[in-house]
Amino acid sequence: MGSIRVREGRYQANVRRKGYAPVTATFTSREVAKRFIKSTEIAMERGDYAPRSSLTVGELMQKYENEYLPTLKNGGDSHKWRVRLLKRYFKDLPLADLTPAHLAKYRDKRVLKVAPLTVKRDLSVLSSAINTAVMEWDVPLDLNPVSRIRFKNADVPRDRRLQHGEEELLLSEAYPCLKRQIIVAIETAMRQGEIYSIKKSDINAQNQTLQIPETKTDRPRTIPLSKRALKALTDQIGASGNVIQLSDRPIFDVNRWTEWNRFTRLKEQCGIEDLRFHDLRHEATSRLFERETGQY
Repeated sequence: MGSIRVREGRYQANVRRKGYAPVTATFTSREVAKRFIKSTEIAMERGDYAPRSSLTVGELMQKYENEYLPTLKNGGDSHKWRVRLLKRYFKDLPLADLTPAHLAKYRDKRVLKVAPLTVKRDLSVLSSAINTAVMEWDVPLDLNPVSRIRFKNADVPRDRRLQHGEEELLLSEAYPCLKRQIIVAIETAMRQGEIYSIKKSDINAQNQTLQIPETKTDRPRTIPLSKRALKALTDQIGASGNVIQLSDRPIFDVNRWTEWNRFTRLKEQCGIEDLRFHDLRHEATSRLFERETGQY
């Protein structure tokens, strides 16, 4: 049975029928609302009614951020900024209207600023949110449109290394905390997320080792520390002053988005192009190999 309510000058059509979840839609015209009720009831009578979600992409990403990301390791920190980027871009677009064409437009616009692999990772977060909505939140959707998107050059491996003088230039211009992060990355080959998770209790200064309890592969590991890396870590501990902490917090207690922006500005200030923080890990592993083979 259908009914219409007037809410804030708009007409809310409601359809209730045994065997179906309640259906609600809002229109600017009473006549359009009536037609919606009639067509919905006919479709239900025939048994071919397909429910349509009223959820927008922006609402989906907000729900995904609030309910799903906290269940991930480290609270899904690596996903958060992508979730917010997607939320801002797609805003009020109904999820049911999201098509591969919308996603292709996003891809083509975004790839002008970042690498194809970055765009692929953006949309993989959106794909995960859509799959979560369908499987766990009963959102009706026949097809995940992200599965129809193609990416060119998204899986080309990077081999960017520091060029002559770039390390010295970065360290001379970086603010102290970022400078220490760069040193630790180059000396240890740690991922950026692992660096941000380092706690004072993880550092064994006597043995010059660092325990990494949480890694991307979920396998704890212990890595040796060079004198340079150990000094950077102890300097970072000392930079916090004599503040008494009630818990063993990460020594690089920073906002990741802020640090990303600072690293980007640092590169621009130094005139260094096509360098990412993750490239420092590649630089570190390359140097380690060269040392072992006598090339460094």
